[in-house]
Amino acid sequence: MSDTLNYRPAGAVVEAFHKSNAFVRGLMGPVGSSKSSACCMEVFTRACEQKASLGVRRSRWAVIRNTYPELKSTTIKTWMEWFGFAQMRYDSPITSLINLPLPDGTKVELEVMFFPMDRPEEIGKLKSLELTGAWINEVGEMPKAVLDMCTQRVGRFPAVRFGGPSWTGVVMDTNPPDDDHFYYRMAE
Repeated sequence: MSDTLNYRPAGAVVEAFHKSNAFVRGLMGPVGSSKSSACCMEVFTRACEQKASLGVRRSRWAVIRNTYPELKSTTIKTWMEWFGFAQMRYDSPITSLINLPLPDGTKVELEVMFFPMDRPEEIGKLKSLELTGAWINEVGEMPKAVLDMCTQRVGRFPAVRFGGPSWTGVVMDTNPPDDDHFYYRMAE
């Protein structure tokens, strides 16, 4: 993790989350347990760790929240608290761009697209996306179809001509969901 961002994992569970290379993994915990911050840092760290092609470490991520208002008032707000230096485009989708030189002489190019998924038909927004990874924020409020679509869209960026991704996957966070939710069943 970057010391310049002053990030410290909030306990052993978050440390284990960061150390894992699992294709799909999640953080579940109470309100205020730094789950969203951990996921922000996971996206950034994975981008910085991608293998370089011609001196550039490329990543593209989708960040998903259940509603547009929550996406703007919570997820993007947390992202910008950590990465206020990122360029933001309030287009459709809302996109964050980070281009930074790294100490090893390479450069990170990270594109993060933010999507609300408050209606089942919106899952189709993810079709044809070529992603390195996806972060599902508050997965306990999402149908399993969102996770299923994300697992199909990751691993496609950067393109093979740029060396392909060295890591790819889906990270999730949530407060404890209802016991009839798919995440609860997966966790148990």
